[in-house]
Amino acid sequence: MKKAKRALALAAALVLALSLAGCGTLMTDSVKTLVQGNMDELYLGKYDEAYLELVDSTAEESEQNYLGGLEYEAEYFAQYFNVENLTDEIKAEIVELYKEIYSHSKYEVGEASKVDETTYGVKVTIYPLDVMQKVLEESDAAIEELNAQFTEEQLATEEGYAEYDAAWARMFIGLCREKLSDAGYLEPEEIVVQVVQDPADGLWTISENDFQRVDSYIIAY
Repeated sequence: MKKAKRALALAAALVLALSLAGCGTLMTDSVKTLVQGNMDELYLGKYDEAYLELVDSTAEESEQNYLGGLEYEAEYFAQYFNVENLTDEIKAEIVELYKEIYSHSKYEVGEASKVDETTYGVKVTIYPLDVMQKVLEESDAAIEELNAQFTEEQLATEEGYAEYDAAWARMFIGLCREKLSDAGYLEPEEIVVQVVQDPADGLWTISENDFQRVDSYIIAY
């Protein structure tokens, strides 16, 4: 299953001074820094000074982008694994889980090249993390074990079903942590991320569609 996610940090636009417009080396370096910085921000929670200066942002603002992305992932996790009641407590546990998972993100950002006057391309190689595939391989046995712990009478009550749903969520959280220790990577995916200039305001931003493609490959679902 592939996810379609709007990366929060895409709102961080790259504004280039007019003096850089004709300077190819500085422009391509800036474009590469934008893509590298955006990915490091979203997946690793790392905020390079050159990137922050380029997008006129602060480490605190980047941290909020990072945490916002993790909260989205918690909601996606609940949807993906059929957790019906995502309580604040469970959500916080999943956010911590994704901090661990994303710390294993593996990607390489290549050099930028000019496509035309309003577009640059950056080759990005992504090594999809296979932890979720390993979880699914073990899930049937774990579900059977969990179901044996609850009676039909318990599940028929609101309180009993809520307890079961929380146990269900924590079962998958536990499986993810267990499988992360021996997770590996699938064959690399290579894409070209476009950085384009808005003709209306002159701002340079990463193509949203391209970043959604990047995001779909980071973790293999």
